[in-house]
Amino acid sequence: MTTTERNPGWTVQLAVHRAVRRDVARLASALADEGTSIPVAVGAYWAETARQLHHHHEFEDTAVWPLMAERLGARVELLLARNLREHGTMTEAMDDFDAAVSTTPMDIAAARNALAQLEVAVETHLAHEEADVLPLIPDAFTLDDIAFFQAESAKTNPPAEFLPWVLDDATDADFAFFTAAMPTSVRAQLEAAWMPRRRMTADALTSTKSGSLAM
Repeated sequence: MTTTERNPGWTVQLAVHRAVRRDVARLASALADEGTSIPVAVGAYWAETARQLHHHHEFEDTAVWPLMAERLGARVELLLARNLREHGTMTEAMDDFDAAVSTTPMDIAAARNALAQLEVAVETHLAHEEADVLPLIPDAFTLDDIAFFQAESAKTNPPAEFLPWVLDDATDADFAFFTAAMPTSVRAQLEAAWMPRRRMTADALTSTKSGSLAM
């Protein structure tokens, strides 16, 4: 079966990957200036990123990829073993960056170095997954499976947290995908409360370039 970006499982995964790359790039930009005093905003922004990444990996490792392994067997055994190792590498890199960001006062050089290592781990894993694993989604999962995954994921990562994060700076196509079947009341919350809250977090990170929110 040919995979296209119109496949729902493929679309969700690529949207999450885009959001992760976006966050790493924004954090790198915030940490780039030698003279910038790093505010609490960096820690707050990173906390959202880390929460989403940890949830995403845990859900993949406990629900999504085990079902793919059950259905595709030896065809994916090595790929999913690599995925698991790369998740471990990313977790270690995330922990190192979290430690650097949490230091008081923050060691900016250490934070930059830790983020650089995290960026390598992130891009290595995402590139591998996009090339070798995501194309197998239509072979492993039905549309009902994808809907089930989304519903189960929402139980521990509610829409109020996931949607503004994944839709921040999203493409028009991604925004349409995630909101097409959204109830009117939820769409109102997304537009009136969830997205503005996310924009405040992102704007606070951007302001670190001037040091105006430095603590």
